[in-house]
Amino acid sequence: GFNQRDIELAREFAARAGSAVAAAELYGEQAHLARVLQHSLLPPELPPVPGVTLAGGYRSAGDSLRIGGDFYEVFRTATGALFALGDVCGKGVGAAVLTGRVRQSLQTLRLVEQRPRELVTLLNRALFDSPDAARRSQFTTLLLGTTEPGDDGGLRVRIAGGGHPSPLVVRADGSIVEARVGGMPIGAFASATFVEVEIRLAPGELLLAYTDGVTEARGGAAAVEMFGEQRLRQALAAVAGLPPAAVIDWLLQLVDEWLDGESHDDIAMLAVRAADPA
Repeated sequence: GFNQRDIELAREFAARAGSAVAAAELYGEQAHLARVLQHSLLPPELPPVPGVTLAGGYRSAGDSLRIGGDFYEVFRTATGALFALGDVCGKGVGAAVLTGRVRQSLQTLRLVEQRPRELVTLLNRALFDSPDAARRSQFTTLLLGTTEPGDDGGLRVRIAGGGHPSPLVVRADGSIVEARVGGMPIGAFASATFVEVEIRLAPGELLLAYTDGVTEARGGAAAVEMFGEQRLRQALAAVAGLPPAAVIDWLLQLVDEWLDGESHDDIAMLAVRAADPA
């Protein structure tokens, strides 16, 4: 038989073993949910669009789930493409949840509206009117645009802005120009106003949309200097004429080298290039 001390020891062991098994099951469920969330929020595979060459790049802020508040989306339309690149206030899982809401809202609203400024206005209303908007105190900066074939064989790009850094255009002669967009952040004000601009891309010219995680990446000798727009412009000029995928890879490499392993904000980039004549 067992004495009282043996019985108490067995009971304690069973209780601890049960707690360990329960914790393992809970961790497994949480890991599964995290994988599902990660899969739904990772950058999408870009669709083929006639007359347009696309490439995207993404770096999370170091979260182990590789998800965050920066994102891009591209949808094929009857005449070209509808694209978006945004930056949700914050980072990590909290920002990722709002990122998912923005992306899902875009996927739904684009079915009823594809004009950039009108679509941004609808998105702002949808986010501002959400039940937890007041408690969330989060907003999104966004660039949303469409591409259509141009008369010269290039592209006509219309972009509406919402408080986001203006995209850069790489012209055929290698010059870099800023496409000033402006606008107010999405989901911050019920009466927000937005602006739409039109850009012409000749064959071979490229438009780069990016989040502030690129220009605000801190590195250099003291690891405190920002990468800055000037370095970004110089890097773009160095690869003018290359395919979008090569441009994105080059920029990500330069930013990674600049950071040199230091912590950073989320980073997203999207390159849109007018295809060369066949």
